[in-house]
Amino acid sequence: MTVFQIILISAMGGSLLTTGAMVAIENRSKRWEAISSDQTEVMNNLIEIQNSIHQGEIDLQKNLTAPDLIEVPCSAEFIDKNGEGLCREMFCRLQTREGDGASQAECEEIANLNNTISIMNECKAMELEIDQCLKVLDTRK
Repeated sequence: MTVFQIILISAMGGSLLTTGAMVAIENRSKRWEAISSDQTEVMNNLIEIQNSIHQGEIDLQKNLTAPDLIEVPCSAEFIDKNGEGLCREMFCRLQTREGDGASQAECEEIANLNNTISIMNECKAMELEIDQCLKVLDTRK
C-alpha cells in the first residue's frame, strides 16, 4: 500500500464518518424542532384556557359587585317599610367582593345587629319578656 492509497482511504473514511454524524445531528435537530413546536402549541392552548378562566372570574366579580343588586333593598320604599339594615349589609358585602373594601368582620357586625333587631321585634310582637325571649331566640339550634 502506498502513501497515496492510505491517504485516500483515510479521507474516504473520514468523509463517511463526518457525513454520518451530520445526518444524525440533522435528524435529531428535526425531532427537537417537532417536539418544541408541539410544546409551544400545548403552552398556547393552556394560555388560552387560563385567559378564558380569568375572563370568567372577572365577569363573575363584576356581576357580584354590580350596584343594581342593591337597587331594591336600598330604595326609599323598601327602607321606609323594612329599615336600612339589609341595604347596609348588602352594600358591605358588595364592598368585600372587591377585595380592598370592607372586611368580612365589619359585615358580620352589621348582620349581627340586624339579627338582634329582628329578634327584639319578634319578642315585642309575641309580648314576651325580653330576657326570656332573647334566651330562646338567640340560642342556636
